[in-house]
Amino acid sequence: MPTSAVKADRGASVFAPAIPGLPSGYTGLPRELVEASQRQRLLHGVTTAVAQKGYGPATITDITRQAGVSKKTFYEHFPDKLACFLAAYDHGSEALLGRVTEASREAFEGGLEPVEQLRRATRAYLGFLVAEEPYARMFFLEMLAAGPEAITRYRRCRESFVASIRIWHEAARERHPDWPPASELAYEAATGSVHELSVGRIATGRAAQLLDLEDELLDLQLAILRVPSELWTAPVAAAPFRDLRLAGRGERDDGASTGGAQPREQRER
Repeated sequence: MPTSAVKADRGASVFAPAIPGLPSGYTGLPRELVEASQRQRLLHGVTTAVAQKGYGPATITDITRQAGVSKKTFYEHFPDKLACFLAAYDHGSEALLGRVTEASREAFEGGLEPVEQLRRATRAYLGFLVAEEPYARMFFLEMLAAGPEAITRYRRCRESFVASIRIWHEAARERHPDWPPASELAYEAATGSVHELSVGRIATGRAAQLLDLEDELLDLQLAILRVPSELWTAPVAAAPFRDLRLAGRGERDDGASTGGAQPREQRER
């Protein structure tokens, strides 16, 4: 499928309040519904404020202004800015992981090949980041600034994606026993490559370009996991990934061993 044909999911944001335009004062609505809507507004507010200003400069006033609620309402839900920030991060990361898992599961249940399953998961990941760009900026750029607890949750989320690709790969090898095993480091590198290449686009205001990277990011993950190259989407364009894989295994492209440490001149003598 051409990447130009891929569109981000432009449905309702995962941060959209349950009741748009909730009026101030008495509403006649159940208290639980009002409180849930207020909390969702605050999650949206902190995400937007932090995406615009950064974690440090963003204030509770910025958050409540974006949320359309009072400071009194803020403190009824959260003790401080960090608690609100972490709640928004958890909400978004659960939604992101859920979107990716759902896409992969649907492809699996539909009988699609493992490579296509990984493609669907990668597409869902990129599409979420484009559709939820303020959250993407917070997710990728601001967690380190928020302190130790934020970093712990950030690492936990990354570990969830590592576990996800491990589960996919182990299931794929049951279907394709010829695929070689992968190390834990390879799983980290496969997910980390997608993460790091996404960071650069998001940090420079080019999040919309992420959808155009689908093919190359898919091939990069397959190369790191040493999936046979004939299953890649663009063997010619992905040749550098293949060369990196062979170099890491101490092999030449003709299948012969390089010896790992000898210069090319010595190997050819």
